[in-house]
Amino acid sequence: MSKYKLSWDQKKYESYLKEGRGSGIGKDYKPWITIHDFPSKGVSSRTPGWKSNRVHHFLSQNELRYFFLLEWANDVIDIREQFPQLDLDDAMQIAEESNIKYPVDNKSKTPYILTSDFMITVNRDGKEIHLVRTVKPSDNLENSKVIEKFEIERKYWKKRNIDWGIVTESEIPKNFALNVEWVHSSYNLEPMKEVGITQLFEIGELLKERLSKNESTITRITTLLDREINVASGTSLYVFKHLVARKEIILDMNQMIDINTSTDAIHEIIKNNGKVMAL
Repeated sequence: MSKYKLSWDQKKYESYLKEGRGSGIGKDYKPWITIHDFPSKGVSSRTPGWKSNRVHHFLSQNELRYFFLLEWANDVIDIREQFPQLDLDDAMQIAEESNIKYPVDNKSKTPYILTSDFMITVNRDGKEIHLVRTVKPSDNLENSKVIEKFEIERKYWKKRNIDWGIVTESEIPKNFALNVEWVHSSYNLEPMKEVGITQLFEIGELLKERLSKNESTITRITTLLDREINVASGTSLYVFKHLVARKEIILDMNQMIDINTSTDAIHEIIKNNGKVMAL
């Protein structure tokens, strides 16, 4: 049996509102659509967020990769995915004025609530502003039904003075997104079976010293450090990924991270006091 619930009617609409879907900010936000509601043509996923401290729901690989770029961006302070255009009367009026047939459920005839893939809050010169981005494969841009929904979406957000735009796969640097994905789960250090948080931070400081003074490969340095301090294999690499995620080790994120390469690939190492270590 499919896990997706494809039907849509007034009862479900009211249920979504009662659940608080589409409302809240930060950790309290609830997306209008979750991966359990509708089928996705791509790879659906649930991913914990650095900025939001909650689980995000993505319906395609491109959405996930774009999310990783947003997580990395210093000016982004909140990411709300599957964000609804809740003013149904306005959305339907926009469709009517644009000679577009507003989408409804075939069986119940209940109008759907259209969603935007991302509502992004950014800090620009100390002021919070909102941006809306829709992530779609470039070949979808030739689909007339998709274009019609985009037109409703564009005009809906324009009336609210919110910048709206389309992001395709060509505008998502793949290497950058994959690199962020590689370190993403290591952003917050978690105690391991035989290594506590304090020791993990100590390993981090040791690792910074070794990486700054050794011209060997990254993987050799992390492997030797594991052996030297008698911790499980992979512990120092886990800490390395944490330091990259925290931007205490600076790499060229547009180039695929290769731990078998020399430490020359490291651009900067940041001390706890914020100063750059000599390499």
